[in-house]
Amino acid sequence: MIWKLALNGLQRNRRDYLILFTGMIISVAVFYMFLAMALNKEFITQNTVINHIQLVFVVGAALLSVITFFYLFYTNSFLLSLRKKEFGLYELIGAKKHQLKRVFLIETLSITAFALAVGLLLGFAFSGMVSALLMNQLNVEFTEFKVVYLPAVFWTSAYFLLAALITSSINSSKLAKASIIGLLQAAVQNDFIPEKPKKAAWPLIVLGFAFLSIGYAALFFMEILRFVGLFTAPVMTTLGTYLLFSSLLPVIIRKWKSRTRTNLKGINAFTLSQLSFRLNDLKWVLATIAMLIALSAGAIAGGFAFKNNAVTSIDQERLYDATLYNPSTAEEEILKSLSLTEQLSYRFKMDDQFIYYAEEELVENPPLIVDWIDYKQKRPGPLPEKMETDETGYPILPDDWMTALETINPAFATTRLARMVPLESFEKTGGEEIAIVLARTDKFQNYIPEWQALDRLQLSAFAQLQAGFDPVVDGLPGKYAQFERQYAFASGTFFMGFFLGLAFLTMLASILMFKILSGAGSDIRRYDSLRKLGVRKQLLSASLSKEILIVFLFPAVLGLLHVLIGMRIFTFVIGDPYYRLWVSLLIFLVIYGGYYFFTVHLYRKLVLPKA
Repeated sequence: MIWKLALNGLQRNRRDYLILFTGMIISVAVFYMFLAMALNKEFITQNTVINHIQLVFVVGAALLSVITFFYLFYTNSFLLSLRKKEFGLYELIGAKKHQLKRVFLIETLSITAFALAVGLLLGFAFSGMVSALLMNQLNVEFTEFKVVYLPAVFWTSAYFLLAALITSSINSSKLAKASIIGLLQAAVQNDFIPEKPKKAAWPLIVLGFAFLSIGYAALFFMEILRFVGLFTAPVMTTLGTYLLFSSLLPVIIRKWKSRTRTNLKGINAFTLSQLSFRLNDLKWVLATIAMLIALSAGAIAGGFAFKNNAVTSIDQERLYDATLYNPSTAEEEILKSLSLTEQLSYRFKMDDQFIYYAEEELVENPPLIVDWIDYKQKRPGPLPEKMETDETGYPILPDDWMTALETINPAFATTRLARMVPLESFEKTGGEEIAIVLARTDKFQNYIPEWQALDRLQLSAFAQLQAGFDPVVDGLPGKYAQFERQYAFASGTFFMGFFLGLAFLTMLASILMFKILSGAGSDIRRYDSLRKLGVRKQLLSASLSKEILIVFLFPAVLGLLHVLIGMRIFTFVIGDPYYRLWVSLLIFLVIYGGYYFFTVHLYRKLVLPKA
């Protein structure tokens, strides 16, 4: 009997469960994808570039698990609230409390199992797509990657089933404490009519604007405030958002209703009254939705910005695209095929303590360096005729020449002291003579395959120069190796931000849809009464669409404003935090708009009287 009641409940409430499926399926798919990229040990050890991405996906899975738990708790609680009367009737005809709890648990676990099955299939597709995109972007071939990775399947299933069990147990305990009368009358409630705002509301509005202004100011001047701004901005913005939605929103609706010309047009009075009735329940939810919109759209935009920054920042950090030690004939042929803007050749020798350079070679062809004060490119100035000497008797070089030697030889600049000696002394110095070639092109990104080929050819040459060199752990000192590490991490961050934002968007839109549809039961009689009074169905439909549009619009406007100003939080770590922000906004508008039209469609079917 318990199984029959549970199956009947699932069938009768399939529309509500369908909404729950949407957010949960996306969450399952993204969670599995993160775990598949983070837990696959063979895949990580066989592909060194993934070492820089693994942590990103671990963090993404942790963030998603927290948000998903609260999403499951809220939706589970909401579905229970819709069925209190039904459970009260079951209890009235003799069902025990523990039997009702079992019915609710079976329904919850059935929903979760179905969402897991569909979500895992979608997660397999996401994993294959992301791995293919990463291979294409990093120009590498992954080995040992498994789209269907059983440990990730196990931990994904375990987490969601455990979360469903916990949330169901918490909510069913509330069901057990409720009386039969309380359950039967759960759907019978008076509409809350907001009181006329008192003068006390205005100080809260002013305080909300003040908090929001402080938060926005901290974001705008983030490059100056740094860590102070990182703490101040989110706290003040969040407080300002909740204060404004709780205090300003009722004032806006009341002022709107007070405009006689607007209020008497069509059935605007009914529409605005509907908003007033909803306001007390919606204001806190709308504030939360606004913050989640900022997080979701900001996560997607941040992913684009981080990925772009990996490409642009490498040119600022390394001026020369290639640094070749004892280049072979094959490497020289690759250099000849490139459109080089500059190519410099030097020689050096080294012992256990020093690196020796020929002074004449350096003065004749000084390399480009970055002035770390104003970040401009320049050549080191002429050497002073008289220079102070250190305790070893060698001259102390000016700062720009020390930077030049680090630019020429980044691999050994931190392990040995650099010394410039006359050419004659250089020739007499013992040790192996090593040639080093620096090369620049007009644009580093245009020749990624060539830099990768040079990097692979340098592995054997560099291993002979540095004892104990391990390419897996140490990596080459050249620009491409650093770019590969940065770009791999940035690509992982991009995919994490994109899919986290996608999951957040679907979940927040589902929550808002749930909250709006929960008022459908009490609205049926209102729309039916208006229809009996002669109001055309088209007019009722337009009123309904306008009412839901306003509900969707309030958090969207403030949430997007948070995103537009909030991207300033990355100014001191990213060159262009607004890179392709329009893509993030477009994704948000498509998903959020889709949920709006779906909500309107369902609400019309529920409340509008049949012809």
